Amino acid sequence: MSCECEPRSRELRLFTLNISGPSVERAQRLAAFMLGLDLDVLVLTETRVNSGTEHLLAELADAGYEVHSPVLPSARERGVAVLSRLASRGATERTESVDLPHRLVVGSVGEPATVTLLAAYVPSRDATAPKLERKRRFLSQMLEVVEHSARSGRVILMGDFNVVGRAHEPRYSTFRSWEYAALDHVFDHGLVDVFAELHPGVQAHSWIGRTGNGYRYDYAFVSRDLLGAVRGCEYLHEPRERGLSDHAALVLTLCDCTFLADCASESKLAAIPG
Repeated sequence: MSCECEPRSRELRLFTLNISGPSVERAQRLAAFMLGLDLDVLVLTETRVNSGTEHLLAELADAGYEVHSPVLPSARERGVAVLSRLASRGATERTESVDLPHRLVVGSVGEPATVTLLAAYVPSRDATAPKLERKRRFLSQMLEVVEHSARSGRVILMGDFNVVGRAHEPRYSTFRSWEYAALDHVFDHGLVDVFAELHPGVQAHSWIGRTGNGYRYDYAFVSRDLLGAVRGCEYLHEPRERGLSDHAALVLTLCDCTFLADCASESKLAAIPG
């Protein structure tokens, strides 16, 4: 996959990480780590109503990132935040039909060549009926937004999905058919799993359970019309190894022509509350 841009065109780096509602001390280390990566857009999952999340978002804002972090309805809930060091612009989608809109942020990137960015944090669950239904319903509603967005093409979908694919190794008996089907439907709507596309046959794990079993929960998808601008997609395990999070980060690297009509205009991102 390669674009035909001149060599002067720069790379744009989109990043996603489950920050696990950090303490202030861990938030300070997370901020230092992220700021050292030269990132353009950050999708941070498992935000919480706590001092650590507040500190992290404030430190990144002070560093020049525009922050969109939907208000969480309670201290028990978790959400997703989107941050960009690029100028903001109007959003392209709304999430009024989503029961948990703080877990699905939708924004627009690019001027005039707009790309839709969807940032998602799918609820985890246990075996109880309410948690199962909560996750199933959110996935269904999220997929409706994905389907609508994908009709026009030029879509990026990133975040923590708390599901694995059908071919995942190792196999787990705990996942339901509708959880596997959720990823199938993402593919059905024309989105491509970028890491799998670039690394066929490689089984990545982005979260390691207490028993040592690995799960690939964190993803970056793009619509097929953006594949030509992809320059890389890699998991960074340093956050896990340094105790910054219990997840690996994922970095999606694109040519800036993805968002720019002439490779010289300014990229922009904005997200809106549901």
